This record gives sequence, structure tokens and C-alpha cells, in this order.
Amino acid sequence: MEWFGCATFRVRVDGLALFFDTYLDKAPDVPAVGLVADDVVEADFLFISHAHFDHVLGAGRIALATGATVVGNHEVAHLMADDGVPEEQVLAVSGGEAVDCGNGVAVRVLPALHSCLFAASGADSGAACLGDLGISAQERKLRTEGLFGLLPTLSDRTQAYFRDHEGHASPRDGVQLAYVLETRHGSLLVSASSGYWRGIFATERPDVAILAAAGRPNIDGEPYQGSMGDFLVEQTRLLGSPRVVLCHHDPLLPPVVPALDVTHAEAALREEIGGRYQVLEYGRSVPLLP
Repeated sequence: MEWFGCATFRVRVDGLALFFDTYLDKAPDVPAVGLVADDVVEADFLFISHAHFDHVLGAGRIALATGATVVGNHEVAHLMADDGVPEEQVLAVSGGEAVDCGNGVAVRVLPALHSCLFAASGADSGAACLGDLGISAQERKLRTEGLFGLLPTLSDRTQAYFRDHEGHASPRDGVQLAYVLETRHGSLLVSASSGYWRGIFATERPDVAILAAAGRPNIDGEPYQGSMGDFLVEQTRLLGSPRVVLCHHDPLLPPVVPALDVTHAEAALREEIGGRYQVLEYGRSVPLLP
């Protein structure tokens, strides 16, 4: 497994190359991760968590260059069509499906939840965020649109970046998906945003879990009342205390969206699961299921 920043991972297993998200061409002032979309010449499947830029960008180019199948929600499928990806290379899913990747490898699709973009959050994983409960769908929409409306306040370079990528991502997530990779070696859960349905995740027992640490966590459709560290520990317990890797805590749009300070979260996870908490470096290949 290799991590390429945000929630983008490449997993090689039994002769297959699988991507989970494809955000390789980073926004200005985001650290380089050692790979860009045009450098990818081998991929069998691209599993996209949702349609925001920091998850889906690059999927169309990689699919066209490699012939990979793009798996994602219907918003992602529309983006792929606009990018000219042939229909036979796009598999639209909504949760509950199992994708046969060949070679005895399968990926199950789980309905999940995006972090609460409409709710207050902070940059310290140890600070509790409270409130913002019971907000109507209309108010959530207005608050989220206000967040995306900050684009004109970003640097000229960042605004130019988004103009260059216009039409290849969406301000609508299109519903969040999580994925469970199942192999003869073991299983991996990939959750690319800080949100889940408790009843669904409680039935999963992965060997390894990739968990997002960004924004205001979302459980069962409402903002989590507590710190990101507490949220991650509770999620880890719910999943049966697997090995855990964090993602999405690195800089997104500095200085407006800097890295999350995960000091507290990492300490809490180490106290909870000890050496089963693992820190990754950009582009460094590590054994996933030894």
C-alpha cells in the first residue's frame, strides 16, 4: 500500500493495481506526494469515495490512460462521462454492491457519510466541537454553499488551479461511499471522510482500517459531539480494533485549510490499540496485510 496524500491510496494485491481515490495533482502550496496522474500507467480499478475535487480529480485521465474501471457514485459517473471515459469503464454504485476485481479479489461498497461541512470544526484533534444539531436540510445547503463560496478569497494561483480543473470535480459529493477490500490475505476498510452509519460499520471487522481525520465528524447524519480523537477511538472500537491508518489530515488548501493537528488523536489511538496504529509517509510502499 502507498499513500499519496489526502485519501488517495494505491494497493497492489495478487497482480492487481487498485486506487482508492485519485487526487494526485495537488492544489498550489500542497506538498508534492511523488506521483501525478499522468505518471500512472497501470491501474485496474479506481474506487472513488465521492465527487469532491480532493478525491476524484485525476480519475478520468487515469482511466483513459490505463483502461481501468472507475467505481463511484452517480455524480462521479456523470463526471467520467464528461471526461470521455467509455461507459463500459464506469460502474455506478450506491452501496451494497460487491465488485469482482478478478484473481480472487473483491471490493464491497458501503453507504457512508461525508463529514459535516455545515458544522463548526477546528484544527486541533483534541478540542471538542459541540452543537450544530438538528439543522434543517435547507440550512445545511446554505452553509455548505457558503463554504465553497470562499474560493474567490483564495490566492490567484489557487483560483487558477480550480479554473483549470473546472468540470472534472463537483461541489456536490454525490453521497459518500466506503469500500472494503477482501483478499485471501485479509481485508481493508477505506473510509475517506469522517462519517459513517453506526449500524453499518458495527458489522465490519476489517484487518486494517484507513480512517479519515478531517472536518466535523458525522455519525448517523448528525455532527459528532466531541473531539476528532474521541471520534476516531470510538470508530476503531466499533470496527473491532483493527490496525489503523489515518488519512485526510494533511494540508488541503493552505493557509485556509491547513493540516489537522493529530497529536491528540495519535496519542489516543496508541493508547487504545498500541502498535496497531501505523503512520505512513507519502509514496512509501508498506506491507498492508503481512
